[in-house]
Amino acid sequence: MKNFISKILSFKKDENHLFFCIAGIKLVLRNTAFSNSEKKIQNTYDLTDIKNAKKIIVFLIPDKKIINGGIMSIFSICSCTRKICPDAVCVISTVPGKYTYSHNPYFKNKEKIYRWEQIINNTNNSESMILHVPEYFAAKLYKSLQNKELITLKNIKNLQINIMNQNIDFMPEPHQLKSLYKITDNITQTIAHDRYATEETGKKWGLPSHLLSVRFPEESYKTYAFNDKKKIIVLSPDKNPYKKKIVSKLKKEHPDFAIVTVENLKYSEYLDLISSSFFTITFGEGFDAYFNQPIDLGSVSFSVYNNEFFPDKSWQDMENVYSSYEEMLEKISADMKKLLASPQEYYRIISECKNKKIKLYSTDRFMKNLENFYSKKYFINT
Repeated sequence: MKNFISKILSFKKDENHLFFCIAGIKLVLRNTAFSNSEKKIQNTYDLTDIKNAKKIIVFLIPDKKIINGGIMSIFSICSCTRKICPDAVCVISTVPGKYTYSHNPYFKNKEKIYRWEQIINNTNNSESMILHVPEYFAAKLYKSLQNKELITLKNIKNLQINIMNQNIDFMPEPHQLKSLYKITDNITQTIAHDRYATEETGKKWGLPSHLLSVRFPEESYKTYAFNDKKKIIVLSPDKNPYKKKIVSKLKKEHPDFAIVTVENLKYSEYLDLISSSFFTITFGEGFDAYFNQPIDLGSVSFSVYNNEFFPDKSWQDMENVYSSYEEMLEKISADMKKLLASPQEYYRIISECKNKKIKLYSTDRFMKNLENFYSKKYFINT
């Protein structure tokens, strides 16, 4: 009987969800018990600085405890904002709603994460607020706010809503953002990729727009020499229609290699994985962390070129960037074999990619762009 029940009913949970499977039917629910325990931690926070703040800068993040390039970049932007705007109180909050958490342990940081009510209910002294909203939530913001919260925001003398456009594929269409103007006319967007930091993008959304590239938190890591690397091919967790075929071919032609998908890893563990592995393949945006970070850590990564995220067309000429997934499927296995046979070629590709990236992701450039944003010297004005 016990075995029969276990066959038709299964259950597991994590910090965000409860997973049920009943007779083959899957059901996913939010883990409210976890969220409530996190609220107890948030209730211990000292809110004095928020209550006394004349100027407050708020970064909204998803209400699920996750790790990705966008989340880590927001944490870095917040930290750097404190240096640029010492007169402001800078905080990170989960988006308005009943779910929240108090800290993200997946990468090195000391940030307290507040819930939205702790911010909005304690801003009576605020004369100025910049509310940074992730692009995926921008069209949902107005409806997520209670009437008293809307009144509070409208009563702030200088209120700016900035949409963090980190992935243009997730950016709502212009007509979907009309509700934001019921809160304030001062709406801007910051853009994470050079490729779509253009006048065309600014005009489409009719917003003052500013280039603000992605920056990851600094964390120590170990690099591995060619002869010390492990026979591992790392895959990004992105879904892709060509992924199964490419993986199948790699397993057949590189049977001595383990193929590992990045999931459920702390940032430090992820860095060590891609550093110690020979290769990483991204199936996502293309010019993303799974392409860029292995290069920084002395490993070769592979990607497929696209016009949305790569900075310019010159990246099409790189030997580790394919024109299509069809080309990747055809060539990647042979390319890996060639690089494994020649450390010189392996490091030549890494060096060429690094040289192209230096100008894009320098700390000086990032800080200057951030300073210009807070000085309202926007990259694109409409």
